Amino acid sequence: MWGGYGSGVHYDVMEVYHLPTGAWDQKPTIGTPPPGTRGYSSVAIGKGIYYFGGREVDDQNSLHSFDVDSFKWRELSPSSSDHGPMKKAYCGMVSVNFDGEDYLIVIGGDGSSSINTPKQSDAQYSTGGRCNEIHYYRISSDQWIFPVITGDRPPPIESFTLTPVTNNTAVMFGGSTDNGWSNKLYMISFTKTSVDILEVPNPGGSVQWPERRYGHSSVLITTSSGPHLLVVGGSPAHNVWLLDIIKINWKELINLPVNVTTRFRHSLSVWSVTPTTNWIIEFGGNTSYTDAAVIELRYTIDNDWSTSVIPLDQYQDQLKKRVLSDWKNSGTEKQLQIFQDRLQLQRERDFYEEQLQKEIKEKEQIQQDRDKEQQQLLQEMATLSQQLDDATTLLEQAEKDKSTVELEDYEKLKVKVAKILEEKTQVEEKNQIITEDNEKLKFKVADMEEKEEQYLKEKQIIIYDVQILKTDISDKDKVIAKLTSQVEEQSQNEKQIITDLKEKELYIAKLVKERQERVLKQPIKETSSIGLQFNYLIPSMDSLDSSVIIAGQKLFILQGDRSDSLQWEKYGFRLECHQGAVSKDTEVAVTALAGGNFKVPKGTVLVSAVYAISVSKALLKPLVIELQHCVDLRNTSQTGCLKFVRAPLKHPYQFSIVEGGSFRVGKRYGSIKREQFCCMGIIAEMSNGDTPSDSESEEGYETPPEESTEETHNDSGNGAGETSERTTSPINTGLSQESVTDDSNQKVQEVVLFSGASNVSNESTEDEVKQKPNEDKGVTLLYTGMMYHEEKKVNQWMTTFSVVRDLEVLQQYLENKHSKAEQDGPFVIFKYNQPDGILQLCLQDTPSLESGWTVHPDQSPMQIRQYVVDKFTDNPMCSSIHISVYAKPGIAKDPLHCPIELTGIDPSIIIYINRIPTLLSMIESTSSSSSTASISQTRRETEEGTFRSDIAHRVMTECTGMIKELLDLNTLVDKLLEKRIINGRQKNQITDQHCGLTADQRMDKLLSLVKASIQVNGQVFHLFVEIIKQEDTIITDSLAQTLLDNYRRLL
Repeated sequence: MWGGYGSGVHYDVMEVYHLPTGAWDQKPTIGTPPPGTRGYSSVAIGKGIYYFGGREVDDQNSLHSFDVDSFKWRELSPSSSDHGPMKKAYCGMVSVNFDGEDYLIVIGGDGSSSINTPKQSDAQYSTGGRCNEIHYYRISSDQWIFPVITGDRPPPIESFTLTPVTNNTAVMFGGSTDNGWSNKLYMISFTKTSVDILEVPNPGGSVQWPERRYGHSSVLITTSSGPHLLVVGGSPAHNVWLLDIIKINWKELINLPVNVTTRFRHSLSVWSVTPTTNWIIEFGGNTSYTDAAVIELRYTIDNDWSTSVIPLDQYQDQLKKRVLSDWKNSGTEKQLQIFQDRLQLQRERDFYEEQLQKEIKEKEQIQQDRDKEQQQLLQEMATLSQQLDDATTLLEQAEKDKSTVELEDYEKLKVKVAKILEEKTQVEEKNQIITEDNEKLKFKVADMEEKEEQYLKEKQIIIYDVQILKTDISDKDKVIAKLTSQVEEQSQNEKQIITDLKEKELYIAKLVKERQERVLKQPIKETSSIGLQFNYLIPSMDSLDSSVIIAGQKLFILQGDRSDSLQWEKYGFRLECHQGAVSKDTEVAVTALAGGNFKVPKGTVLVSAVYAISVSKALLKPLVIELQHCVDLRNTSQTGCLKFVRAPLKHPYQFSIVEGGSFRVGKRYGSIKREQFCCMGIIAEMSNGDTPSDSESEEGYETPPEESTEETHNDSGNGAGETSERTTSPINTGLSQESVTDDSNQKVQEVVLFSGASNVSNESTEDEVKQKPNEDKGVTLLYTGMMYHEEKKVNQWMTTFSVVRDLEVLQQYLENKHSKAEQDGPFVIFKYNQPDGILQLCLQDTPSLESGWTVHPDQSPMQIRQYVVDKFTDNPMCSSIHISVYAKPGIAKDPLHCPIELTGIDPSIIIYINRIPTLLSMIESTSSSSSTASISQTRRETEEGTFRSDIAHRVMTECTGMIKELLDLNTLVDKLLEKRIINGRQKNQITDQHCGLTADQRMDKLLSLVKASIQVNGQVFHLFVEIIKQEDTIITDSLAQTLLDNYRRLL
């Protein structure tokens, strides 16, 4: 610290504050200090401190540097009226670095009312002496530069704070202008040639903002949450504020004493004691309080700040406590690292101390030698002085009696006297040099002794800290040893549990196998037990008809002596079982249904999957089930639109509303307590009371009370579900048993049963649910889009984009349908923009399409209508778009990154088809050895009526337009039904003239079904050609022949 206004201030010394000890020291400087001793601006760069301007009697514009190693002043730019900046005080200055060069930036300030230097062209100068000029100073070339100023330039201003945030940004706050004091906040960015200033507006109202002030001080505080600006004191406001620079959020720090806050034009410095603790050293200023203050500012774990004041007499004790506290909170590993660092530091200091002692001894020996040499010189000088005195006496005597002395002897005597005088002079000069060296050596020895004393103090502190660390580490080693023993014991227990579970797993596997064999070999008998309404191992196969789509099955085994939380979120299902709710080894079977011929109450729409649930034993207490829905709940009023529904396990699946249930805003699961189980789901009530159906009169019905349904009397006691008549013939369920898992928290045994899409139905029903979206009349439904790639042959793929409601059951169903395909990119979750909306897929131009790639959609336009997606339960293929992707061998060398824009939805998004071509050399090497045999084999298969599905699908895609023009829709539908290529339900959908689709669109839909079947089985292509030939006309025969010719051409 240097200079300032006050009595007794010494300008030829530098005040040094030692942070570890809290002690002040005065050290003399060399060179000439700056003429402006108060109101100057300063900034540190490396080991140099730069001082600009200031005021003594007159204002100055000089620039000086101070070296902290040599304590030497150097004048860089003298105070002069010939150049800018203006002679002034109370301005702001920061340092920046551009391209490895350091610059100083000076802003604003206060000078004489008459301009004392050349004006800056675009700056303003007030009559009161203030200015808003901005200057750069390039240190390497000693050159003042005028930058270009843009943005919100402040008015002429002084006594503000300018605090650097990054290498090229700073924040400016407060100050004094001609219009009074200011509380404006500016964010300033610097480049090599320009300055951009942005004023941050004060929003006013209830938003906290500091009062107007000038002469305050500020420092930058850096924490894990970002940079903060601390503003202390000023006039006329006497308080402390903290600014979150990233969020532009002010916070007033309270409970600080007046000797901290009631100051202006004071100094402020920050010291980061620990990562969360900063000490702010405040000194001087215009105040009635003369003592220095240390403010402690701590960033707490709950993202808040705490403040306190550290008295100077408690400085070192509080410092040790803060550092040790930080060590204790940092963990054993970090403490060990700190301990090792401290030991290394101690070793280095011991080595340095040893070298210092050697140097001191060497200096003392040199001093002794020089003292001895000086004594000898003094003796010689005394001897020479005596000889000089004797010679002088003889000379005087000779002059008195020249007659008695010969002239020759007299001249010899004069020469001897002159020689003695010269030797005396040399001895005195040498003695003076030795004396000066001796003084310097004494000063260095004293300085070394002082450093040695300081090192000894720090060594004692380190030894004390090391002892504390050793004690702490020893205690923690004991704790670690104890924890290790506990972990080993727990590991042994877990191994024993795993062994027990494996044994139980084998038992359960045996049990499941035996039950499956009983189901497959014997007719299922109806039971009179209230607790067992149907075979709980395979509920969906006993009583569910063939119209339902089974996505998956799961069997839970509950122990009853503890609470269990069962998660089956892969299929949108959760189960909570409280302690004592069930008997031991109670089994809960759940079948997730992706769709079926479900009938819901009038004015509602099904917004979840349907879950068929049964238990093996009577329930002692209700169970809590949670089901996933696809409704975007944004406010509390919307939660009342959702209801749980139940239905018996037999056709028709007519659902009735269940009282109770809980739905929360922003959550996608609803929960309900149930003692009775059957088919459960969630419906949404439409705000206008109309059912979202194409045929309301047929499908909507008034909701009866839950107890009034004919199945309710069977729904008692154990919650096993509705009674339904069992089928008498066994059904192959394709059940597979997974291993029993053990969760350390739950320890619940689970048996997972999974089935593929068993949704094939050859008979249509009159009670199909044709659900549409909510139409934005109360709630909004969410949908999911997924893209898959299936490689048909080398460099040829079938890309499928499918859309379903945003339910895990439906997503899992689609993944199982595309089990051999590659999924591309994340799921796309969206909402339709409008009721009965249309999702449009738009292929975008891309350079890769011109370099050997072909991207060809199988239908045009590429649209997925909202109501078609909601018919997923009827036909899963109708909510998909198929795109053929082909890479021409030898030409397509770069990867394909083809964008597809999805419009008509919220949010709009661009997805990409990403493919990589197979190198031509790889294709040739893998196919050359067998190409001849493959071609002959393929031709032979064609002649025998066997077709490759990938080539047949491509032929159908290329000839779609020709087929639509030459074939009759109704005739083709009947023939396809006869050949079992489509089923009755699909025929009804295609021939329904009131479904909202044109005849052309219904033909596209029919051909999509045919092509999908050909993808699965190439023999369908042969059946399709035979259907065309059966028309027995010239045109149809020509069409059939064209299809076969194109097939052979592509071989």
